[in-house]
Amino acid sequence: MLDERDGARAGPRRREATDLYATVLEVVKRYHGAARITRVSYGAGMPVDRLRNFVERLVALGLLKSEELDGRPAFDITPRGQEFLSTYWKMRGYIEVLEANPEDRVSRRRA
Repeated sequence: MLDERDGARAGPRRREATDLYATVLEVVKRYHGAARITRVSYGAGMPVDRLRNFVERLVALGLLKSEELDGRPAFDITPRGQEFLSTYWKMRGYIEVLEANPEDRVSRRRA
């Protein structure tokens, strides 16, 4: 990542694969079993062709399930997918604490 001292501004953090998996699971969860690939694509901010690979991987891992709805595939999150999300959000919380500037934590304690 570029540093402010290098004269470049730091942009938004690049989404890692685990972030993308969690985003897809969150979007699917929102539709309660009726998540079609196009809706998930818009919600996750990913092109459909790239998203299909992620969805296939999540189905293979048992985090999503696919069902036919009106003759087309629709996706729903599984209990294992819910467990993944719960663990993911806990870990994100820990990571944010670890990445936070130590001076910010000290100033918050004093306040």
